[in-house]
Amino acid sequence: MNLRLPSQQQIYDTAPRWLQRVLVNAEAVRREWFRRYGAYQQLVREHDPAWYYRSRAEQEAWQLAQLNRLLAEVRRRVPFYRPILPDRPLTGLDELTTLPMLSKEQVRRDPFALVATDLDRRTLWPRKTSGSTGTPLTFYLDREATRNHQAPADAMLAALGCRFGEPRARFSGAYVVPYTRIQPPFWIWIDLYRQLQCSAYHLAPEFYPHYLRALREHRVVYGTGYPTAWHLLAMYIREHGDQPPRLRAIVTDSEGISLEQQAVVEQAFGCPVVQTYGTGEVGQIAWQCEHRRYHVLSRAAIVEVVDETGQPVAPGETGQIVVTSFASSGTPFIRYQTGDLATLAADDCPCGRHSPSWLAIEGRIDDRIKTPDGRWVGRLSHVTKPGIGIKESQIAQVARDRIIIRVVPAPDFVPASMQAVVAAAQRYLGPTMQVEWELVERLPRTRAGKLRHVVREVPDV
Repeated sequence: MNLRLPSQQQIYDTAPRWLQRVLVNAEAVRREWFRRYGAYQQLVREHDPAWYYRSRAEQEAWQLAQLNRLLAEVRRRVPFYRPILPDRPLTGLDELTTLPMLSKEQVRRDPFALVATDLDRRTLWPRKTSGSTGTPLTFYLDREATRNHQAPADAMLAALGCRFGEPRARFSGAYVVPYTRIQPPFWIWIDLYRQLQCSAYHLAPEFYPHYLRALREHRVVYGTGYPTAWHLLAMYIREHGDQPPRLRAIVTDSEGISLEQQAVVEQAFGCPVVQTYGTGEVGQIAWQCEHRRYHVLSRAAIVEVVDETGQPVAPGETGQIVVTSFASSGTPFIRYQTGDLATLAADDCPCGRHSPSWLAIEGRIDDRIKTPDGRWVGRLSHVTKPGIGIKESQIAQVARDRIIIRVVPAPDFVPASMQAVVAAAQRYLGPTMQVEWELVERLPRTRAGKLRHVVREVPDV
């Protein structure tokens, strides 16, 4: 007899609601074993956001000392790095560019090669990125790494008056209910976190009021997660006058929205919205300040913005974000190519912080359009600014010489305004690119529930 045992997901899907809540809390306990242990609050205090007001020279001196300690430990513990890391201390951060960069393909090929030989593999946390480009990435983190990823995030949240243990709501790609479910609830309460975990996959207009009611009934005091989810609810609040929950702040991650969309969320929910940048591999490494610049969390990592040869770009220019994380020498990421693009600021920020800052995060290297004459164009989010009443949009390259701008309309959408949007796109893409637009009810999300603002739907252009 061939017996097939049900999978964990099948058990969860068929379990009564009370048992589902037990199961998600059991998973929360496992995650907390990795994240918050030992003298954790002391570690959080070491990431006091006031540190970023120190001079750039003081921050860089501290980083150089941390970097040399990290490189020495990694060289001793991780065979992959032994032949490629120097056997002497670096004399300045500028020497970091002499080290080779680490690509996602190298990690994908052999993730255990980046794990220290003295670690018990049973104590590692296997992680997998969403694979928004179509190729998921598996990697491993030890307890030290996950703890050091969490501490700076908790420190920055505390500076906004949002502390772990207070009721919060999160929208993300975490599995909550089957994707085929057509009736709420699309959320579940995690008692250990005091977190209302909301599905980002079920955000359809007919369910917006149900989500808002759940936020109010659970009396959440701050929000986190996908900014596109918060923006959809904000548009609904603005259009229908529904009552939002009273939040202290919304801190977003995993994807970005425009500054105009960010302002809509702030207005609708009546609280500040802070966008962050990070990856599962290196944690959160940049937060927006009140002037909308992204400031690198220089106690957590050294972050470079580089050109295609791995050399620093000039201030005001756009390049790839490359990260050397201080999180762990057991599962290290040194000069890791994130595949994301940022524009480096040319001067100190008016906010008074002196850590490196970016004017904008421009998306992924893959989120670019290739024109018929061979140019790659990536900074296109601004072309929809002339449009009136655009709730969401996506630019899709569907042929070598043709793009379609997909638009989810708001009630005040003005079709005539799309002429200016098309004209703006043609100014950047040139006369050989055909630009069209179409209305859609919803835009597709990735497997993790994220919205990609620029996509190429042709295999090779």
